[in-house]
Order: sequence, then C-alpha cells, then structure tokens
Amino acid sequence: MNTPNLSKWQLIALIAMLVCLVIFYVGRYYVADELIDASKHVTALQHELAEVNHQLEEKTARSAVLEREADVLRRANALLRESEREHQDEVANLKADLAFYRRLGGASGSQAALAVHYLELQPTQSARVYRLIATLTQNLRWAAVISGQVQLGLDGIQDGVAVHLTEKQLLAETSYPVNFQFKYFQQIERLITLPERFEPGRLTVRLRSRGLQTPVEESVEWQSLFNRSGSGLPLEQPAAVVPDD
Repeated sequence: MNTPNLSKWQLIALIAMLVCLVIFYVGRYYVADELIDASKHVTALQHELAEVNHQLEEKTARSAVLEREADVLRRANALLRESEREHQDEVANLKADLAFYRRLGGASGSQAALAVHYLELQPTQSARVYRLIATLTQNLRWAAVISGQVQLGLDGIQDGVAVHLTEKQLLAETSYPVNFQFKYFQQIERLITLPERFEPGRLTVRLRSRGLQTPVEESVEWQSLFNRSGSGLPLEQPAAVVPDD
C-alpha cells in the first residue's frame, strides 16, 4: 500500500526538479542575457546623463560669464551715455554763454539796445502756478542804464474759447509791477498763476522803456519753455546787475 504513494511523491519530486532545471536553464541563457544587456544599457545611460550634466554645467558657467560681460557692457554704455549727456550739456552751456556775450558785445549782428535773451518756465507744487525766469540784456555799445516795465501776455483756450491774459490776470494781486533797470543784463523771476480750465498756448514778453521808440517783444510757445535748464545764463557777475526799484 505504501509503494504507490512513494512512487507518486517521487514523481512529484522529479517533476519539480525538471521545472527547476528548466527555470535555471531559461534564466541562465535568456533572462541573464537580458539582465546583462539591461545593466549595460543603464550604465550607458548613466554615462550619457553624466555627460549631459557636465555639458549643462559648462553651458551654465558660460552663460554666467556672458551675463557678467553683458552687465559690464550695459554699465559701460550707461557711463558713456551719461558722459555724452554731460558733454552735450557742457557744450550747450558754452554756446549759451557765447551767445550771451556776443549779444552784449553786439557781435551777434543785432544792434538792438534791449533784448529778451532767455525765457524759462518751471513748475511748482501747484498745478496752476509756474515760475517764469527771464534774462534781459542790453548791447554794450549803448553803455547806459536802461529801465522800463515788463508786460506779460498769454494766449490760450478756456472753456473752448480763445482767451488773452495780461500780467494783471497772471500775477497775484499783491505782486508789484515787473520792472527792470540795468546796464548790461538782469534776470527776473516771477510766479504766474493760470485760471482754472485754461490751456496755455503762447507766452508773450513785451519790454517798454522810455529810451526806446517801440517796445521789444518776444513770443514763444508755452511748452517749449520747459526743461531748458542748462541753456540759460549763469549769473556769475552780480555786480553788473542793477536791482529793481
């Protein structure tokens, strides 16, 4: 009775051994080769990844160098532009000074006794109040003190209607008349106030003097009188200026 059972277990053991042998054989000749190939592929990928990382580091380093070079170039260009602006401002100042002294000496071709050499408008903290700066000159050939009054006029639009304002409307009620009295040149500053809803267009400065047969008049567009700093007259000779009465 026991012999068939032993044969049965022996048969099972034999089959198990055969299965193990098949698995070993397949694993030895097929799976192992696949694992070896996969391992080689992983190693190649690792080398490729390392090479890519190395190239990326080199490109990052070059990019950093290029960025630093670009920053240096930007700063150099900014310095050059600033130097050029300073040079242009210096040239403009020299030209303005030359024009001023040529005007005083009569070398500019103008023989007029009196002239409005320079006009500028500067904004203030109030949106309707502006500082007017005017430099008046006299030809040295006249060599005499000249006096008179400055009259202001401003043309513009208010509520869709053309309007002309005089100095009585532009200056504060407490302001004294704008007079001048000098021998060579004089700078005048006044605060002018625009009415509400008024759009300025053209400013006119008229100089009246008893020594002149006709008034001297200068008319300039309003917007062109801003941002003119540096092109005016630096008053470095106060002894030549005679103050207002």
